Amino acid sequence: MPKETLMLIHPDKRDRVLHEAACLFAERGFSRADMAELANRAKVAKGSLYNYFESKEDCYMFVCQDALDRYRQAVYDGLEQDWDIYRQVEHIFRSGAGFVLEHPEYIILYLNISSAGMDRFADQLSQKVEQQFARLLKELLTRDMARGLVRADLDIAFAAHMLNSLYIFFLSSLVSRHHQIRLQEYLELDMKAENSPVEELLERTVKFLKTFLKPPEEENHG
Repeated sequence: MPKETLMLIHPDKRDRVLHEAACLFAERGFSRADMAELANRAKVAKGSLYNYFESKEDCYMFVCQDALDRYRQAVYDGLEQDWDIYRQVEHIFRSGAGFVLEHPEYIILYLNISSAGMDRFADQLSQKVEQQFARLLKELLTRDMARGLVRADLDIAFAAHMLNSLYIFFLSSLVSRHHQIRLQEYLELDMKAENSPVEELLERTVKFLKTFLKPPEEENHG
């Protein structure tokens, strides 16, 4: 946790520090990010940063937690529990895309945790990041399988993992040049085009998920 002084400064200044820290860690990674550069970007004295955080690691951990909180608010606000899994998943994909397009630094922070040398951060952050979505997907799949909306032969745990993996790839394709090249080769989608085909990618993804999860037609009409 940061020092109490971070919470006492003006909200605009606090948001500026956290935003610049997120951008710097996303651009440079943890090891190459420099607190002096962060101070310069955030327009504060370097000593002030150590009034807010015990260390660079403390700053990084809090920035990642702040990113997760902002993501959850953006994506889960407006999500209705009584929607079926297809509507909920489409809402999550669509809201997640909007959030990442506005704040690409946050998904880059997430992806960086999987990099070599980041195990100590993964041990502290990854379970917290993954737990909520894993629980949500498993509960939705179980509920809608009982309602006949999801195929009965599905391995729920594995299906939840695959849904999450597709979601991560979908969001990554909005910021990662590597994944954008893969989309170009496999789907002939140019994510760098002036009219980026985000909506087409979203629609094709949701259509695939429905094909993957829905019961066979003969079960629907049996």
